[in-house]
Amino acid sequence: MRWISSFLILLTTSAAHAQQMAEPTQGLRDATPRWHALTGARLVLAPGQVVDNGTLVMRDGVIVAAGANLKPPAGARVWALPGRTVYAGFIDAASSLGQGRVAPPRGTQLTPAQRGVRAEFRQASALDIKPEDLAAAREVGFTAALSLPPAGAVFRGQSALVSLRDGGDSRSLVLAADVAQHIADDYPRFDFEAAPRSERLEIGYPASLMGSIALKRQTLLNARWAAAPAPAGERREFSASLAALAPMVSGRQTVIASAPDEEDLPRLARLRDEFGLKLIAQGQGREYRQAAALKRLALPVIVPLAYPAAPEVEQPESALDVPLDQLQHWERAPGNAAALQRAGVEFALSTQGLKDVRKDFWPRLRQAVRHGLSPDAALAALTTTPARLLNQPRLGRLAPGQLAHVIVARGDLFTDDQAEVELSFVDGLPLPTPAWQRFDARGGWSVQPAGGSALSWQIAGSREQPTLSVDGKACSLQQRGPELLLRWPCDGGATQTLRLLGQGDRLSGALTLADGRTQAWTATRTQPFDSPAKPAPEVRPATAALTYPAGAFGREAPPPRPTAVLVRNATLWTSAAAGTLSGADMLVRDGRIAAIGRNLTAPADAVVIDASGRHVTPGLIDAHSHTAINGGVNEFSHAITAEVRVGDVLDATDISLYRQLAGGVTTANLLHGSANPIGGQNQVIKLRWGEPAEALKFEGARPGIKFALGENVKRANFPALAGPPRYPFSRMGVEQIMRDAFLAAQAYRDRLKADPSTRRDLQLDALVELLERKRVIHIHSYRADEILMFAALAREFGLEVATFQHVLEAYKVAPEIAALGAGASGFSDWWAYKVEVQDAIPYNGAMTHRAGVVTSFNSDSDELARRLNTEAAKALRYGGKAWGMSEAEALQFVTLNPARQLRIDHRVGSLEVGKDADFVVWSAHPLSSAARAEQTWIDGRRFFDLTEDARLRERDRAERERLVALALPERAKAGTGTEGRPPTPASALLDQLELQRWLHGSSRDRHSYFAGDAWHECTLDTH
Repeated sequence: MRWISSFLILLTTSAAHAQQMAEPTQGLRDATPRWHALTGARLVLAPGQVVDNGTLVMRDGVIVAAGANLKPPAGARVWALPGRTVYAGFIDAASSLGQGRVAPPRGTQLTPAQRGVRAEFRQASALDIKPEDLAAAREVGFTAALSLPPAGAVFRGQSALVSLRDGGDSRSLVLAADVAQHIADDYPRFDFEAAPRSERLEIGYPASLMGSIALKRQTLLNARWAAAPAPAGERREFSASLAALAPMVSGRQTVIASAPDEEDLPRLARLRDEFGLKLIAQGQGREYRQAAALKRLALPVIVPLAYPAAPEVEQPESALDVPLDQLQHWERAPGNAAALQRAGVEFALSTQGLKDVRKDFWPRLRQAVRHGLSPDAALAALTTTPARLLNQPRLGRLAPGQLAHVIVARGDLFTDDQAEVELSFVDGLPLPTPAWQRFDARGGWSVQPAGGSALSWQIAGSREQPTLSVDGKACSLQQRGPELLLRWPCDGGATQTLRLLGQGDRLSGALTLADGRTQAWTATRTQPFDSPAKPAPEVRPATAALTYPAGAFGREAPPPRPTAVLVRNATLWTSAAAGTLSGADMLVRDGRIAAIGRNLTAPADAVVIDASGRHVTPGLIDAHSHTAINGGVNEFSHAITAEVRVGDVLDATDISLYRQLAGGVTTANLLHGSANPIGGQNQVIKLRWGEPAEALKFEGARPGIKFALGENVKRANFPALAGPPRYPFSRMGVEQIMRDAFLAAQAYRDRLKADPSTRRDLQLDALVELLERKRVIHIHSYRADEILMFAALAREFGLEVATFQHVLEAYKVAPEIAALGAGASGFSDWWAYKVEVQDAIPYNGAMTHRAGVVTSFNSDSDELARRLNTEAAKALRYGGKAWGMSEAEALQFVTLNPARQLRIDHRVGSLEVGKDADFVVWSAHPLSSAARAEQTWIDGRRFFDLTEDARLRERDRAERERLVALALPERAKAGTGTEGRPPTPASALLDQLELQRWLHGSSRDRHSYFAGDAWHECTLDTH
């Protein structure tokens, strides 16, 4: 009785929960009854909660009862649904439905906020939904979708949750406006070399990934400031965007952030933690590579069901051009959701990336289920999880009080390829799909034409596309709802049309003759359709372990750190006061050098390296690198970009890290490019291949920033750009913009001290750190006159200059550089590659070293960094006889000296007790071109080993061959065969054999140790 009374209360109060229209109805009101009872169905109340033979009652758009043994209330329309399954309507967590276009802002003097921030945009006010798109979404089970704001900005605006019913204008479909703010790293990608010289490019901030991240951080700081009360008498400029961001920065509104790269996921988590955001990541299908990190970070994700097609591998040369990680992703992508489920990551599913939702959604989702995603987890990702993430508690379940968003399906949607959605209720309105009226004509039939002999028909195929066989002959059959249509007879000379209407086990209709007369036909089903058991598509689980990074030379786990390591009987190049020691031992404990000497005793658990005939040096240090920087080395849009940080965009998957380890490099100074007088903040890293991006950072390293002088910053030979040219245009202007920036920083510091409520400015914050000598400067420079100019400016503002980079005329002004306390980090023997280096000489390094300047050689190139030891040898080649350079001093150009320049010489750069165990075991004299790095150790862990390298090569070769063998048949199925030969299983086999012969007869690791660009990245005119 208590249940009945509660039921009656819900029946009488459901109208209070129904949708209320904003405007009065004009003309006749729609009085269609909105009271429905679904009976005899299998009810899935929520994932894992099932009621067999249940009843669901809806009234006025609200569910009022759901359960077993319920009697339909009088007055309700009863839908008898035996054999059907009823689910809560699905929610598309990221949809392009109703998404229009936003005209990009125009103008040559736009601020970053005007160009990249449109947080005030409301998708709820801009919806443009096509009826055919609504129908397509409902056919696969969606009753609600989160309509995303258009792309084209970093802060894109606010999404709207829309109801997928027919009728009315788009506004009436809005279930919830301003559900979430959407952000993305939206910046242009330019190919300056490919662009026509006549084309005037339009470049705005941000122009790089690091600039996009800086814009996010600055905008969120601005929004916090704008939301705080202003001091008495202060008038603040109004910003619609900042006002729209107030709910987000206060944690009241969700933010959905695009993550096109799996490396973006930890970045988003850091942004969330810095600003206390309620953040969901919108992924692109590679989240399985970060599943464990996502669980640890408690970062929910929206994942797509778009999977890549089989890569082009028919021809051996094209197969070798497909990177191994791309082949691996093709195999693993369908298992993305299953991997997240196993890791315990909260995720929702979306239709993003599907070309045709109607055709692609269920095949892709069932493919995910075959790859390990449980049906309950799939259902949750379409119902309860998006409802929770999007803060919609009245969606996603079948329960009293929930909105009447319901779907009815025939068959098991998640496992049966023939299952389909037949009926949707959206806001309580019944909306049948084409499957609802579709008559299942499959089976055996006895057909009786008027006045003719009985015929035997066999109808097979699927419910949607049946196939007809008449006395063993195939006929063309069309189905339109409950009707069957065919041309008759089936012998190829058809002149008549037969139309039959199906109901139960009977067909009835008429044959229209050529002269227009009709004849009645009837048919009776003689046997049910016995669907042949189709073997489930074979799913071969990936046999190779998941590595980080994915692809060639990835690691299953970071290398272990032994408790102790003993290097025996080596020639130790200490790069310290002890000099070079022959037949010496070095003991490492817990990642630090514990002892150096002869005849040291190995602890019981030590890893012992017999280094007889080998040379051991400190790990090499590259003082100027652009390795492992994702999304652009330069934020070249503005003259001053001190707010951008290389540390925000580290790419731990860059194969150059591994290649440089193979050359003995253990530490690198990652610098912003040289396109700006004041560029971005640098990041010192250790090359810990196989560790995530944050683990690459050299903990405790002195922070720095990149400055630049010369042709690059005044944009000599720069492509033509739209709008006025960027200041400065001359070398004199470079000095003035730097001075102006530091004067502004001084004034900003004074304001902050006087008024702590002053708006934070990330750019000026970095400059204040320079004024307070908390950050050092690395400055791109060539000409002596400019070096002297900047030295005077540094003295004027009390700046700490760590290095003049490139500094090819340092030999002219070496005493002045030494007096400033700065170092010189240059090239060994590069000159005459542009006008401003025409006075460069190969003796520059030795001469500045002898003048008392801490001097190093750097690479400025992913490729050259693999041979820093031979770069150091050039210091001996040009400075040995002329300037008395010793072998030990030459090696210090790539060990101790760059460590001193980076202010990390207390940790690395030499082999001394107490320092980090970063060392290299060489096969020969380290300054010899014949020397190979056999082992490279960082923090007492072996990150490179030639023996392991050979094993990894063989592992990757076998993995590539296995994946190519899997891809070839898939390419053949898709009708993509070898050129000039139709795709067949036989041709696929021939292609595979041909590829195997190619692999064995050529360099099978063409991607290994090949970096592409061979020039120095800061020496050309930087774009």
